[in-house]
Amino acid sequence: MLKIFSGNQMRQIDKKAIEELNIPGIILMENAGRAVYEQVVEIIELTKDELASVLVICGKGNNGGDGFVAARHLAENGIQTTAVSLFRKDNLSGSSLINHDILENFIEIVYFDEIDLEQFRQMISASTIVVDAIFGTGLNSEIRGNIKDIINSVNEYCEGYVVAVDIPSGVNADNGKILGTAIIADYTVTFHALKLGLISHPGAEHTGEVIIVPIGIPESLSEDESFNINLITDHHVRISIPLRSEDSHKGTFGKVFTVAGCMGMTGAAYMSAFACLKAGAGYSFLATPESAIPVISSMTPEIVCIPLEETEEKFISEKALAKALDKSHNADVYLIGPGLGTAESTVEFVSQFIRQLTDRGEALIVDADALNCLAARQGCLNEGEDNNLKEREPINGSDCCLSVNSVITPHVMELSRLMKIPVEEISKDRIKSARDAAQKFNTIVVLKGAKTIIAEPDGSIYINSTGNSGLATAGSGDVLAGMIAGFAAQGLNLRDAAIVGVYLHGLAGDIAAEELTEYALTASDLLDYIHLAIKEII
Repeated sequence: MLKIFSGNQMRQIDKKAIEELNIPGIILMENAGRAVYEQVVEIIELTKDELASVLVICGKGNNGGDGFVAARHLAENGIQTTAVSLFRKDNLSGSSLINHDILENFIEIVYFDEIDLEQFRQMISASTIVVDAIFGTGLNSEIRGNIKDIINSVNEYCEGYVVAVDIPSGVNADNGKILGTAIIADYTVTFHALKLGLISHPGAEHTGEVIIVPIGIPESLSEDESFNINLITDHHVRISIPLRSEDSHKGTFGKVFTVAGCMGMTGAAYMSAFACLKAGAGYSFLATPESAIPVISSMTPEIVCIPLEETEEKFISEKALAKALDKSHNADVYLIGPGLGTAESTVEFVSQFIRQLTDRGEALIVDADALNCLAARQGCLNEGEDNNLKEREPINGSDCCLSVNSVITPHVMELSRLMKIPVEEISKDRIKSARDAAQKFNTIVVLKGAKTIIAEPDGSIYINSTGNSGLATAGSGDVLAGMIAGFAAQGLNLRDAAIVGVYLHGLAGDIAAEELTEYALTASDLLDYIHLAIKEII
């Protein structure tokens, strides 16, 4: 795992390094600027351009100071370098001012107020590489005026590469929000650790390749328990994925009991139940309305189908509860939700089934329509939403009948229904929303979307780094739920099953998109790439 910090947290760490460990700030700045220089040199070597030129644009804070250091190293090593300072030296202070004055001994610094915007744009166009050292992680207000023109000019007129220092100027380090405008970088050299703004949309679309470099801050300063946001890495997935002994049989790898489907939504049931097997589970049992079984059985012979009593409209009836509970006793993990529909009788079935599984202490993944059924059962719908989801009284006053031994896998609309919070508010801060839901329901929350977020009740957050827009298609979430269940059946605890499932689901989508494109990728295609994702990891 890689720890991820907000801008404020990173400033706390910087402050501790300087004040408690007596590491001079100017040393941290020197190390940061040199790291930027080294990245620029690497780009020049890749381009094999002996006449490469670099334009370094420096603001007035520490980010600008990093730029002055980078420019000095570039000039010292014979690379054609121009440094543009957006502020005169009487606006600079501390280590930034010191490095400005040192740089004056190597090259003549150009001040922005000495040139007009058109001259500046010509300088951008003529440069092989532009270094953005305008704003760092402390920016929290809208960009206006000349600075906005400067950033927009870099985006429009740069014909080479843009290297951002720590974070592209204009991206909020805490949430990825674009503060009026923002640099679009090809590379971002960030210091000590990832920042939230670098992996949160829309900021993540401005970073290009992110390179994390140490600058002399001890890792011990990052070990505070409050720093609990992490990026899922391939290494973590590799060491977490269940091992498979040669001395095994189908029972070794667990049994998944899935409740899913209705007539017209058989695909969701099939994909979730089959994804369990693709992820390595030994058995996949699918309890579904009896009229849906001929359709699902024709799709794949590996799924063991269990017919449940249905309503006249072909939805699971609450009368099927006793049979479902009886047939499910030998399973290792339970998945409920894909393609169930939200008929009144199904809502009652789902509520009671989840309640009894929770009372039994079973491992449970709750997805899709099961979440909508719970939202309806607890009266969680906002006004104006799906009229088919009639509000009902909570079961025994309970919130959602969930426990720490369960996982819910909502998208933002489903979480909105459960939390009684507008979609816009959830989307505004997805990390906070996922964390709040995990704590409210005492369950693991997988909030699906770009950079899927996994939240634990203790406040820990895990952010996924795989996936693409091709996964924004009907049925993709059904495959994900099945994969999580499949890994849980093989012995992973629910948190690790969610982490491994989410990462490999996204990786399967990335591999599939290379061949099919993000436009043409479908959920059923995704099933055919799960094995390639696993193969790449192991």
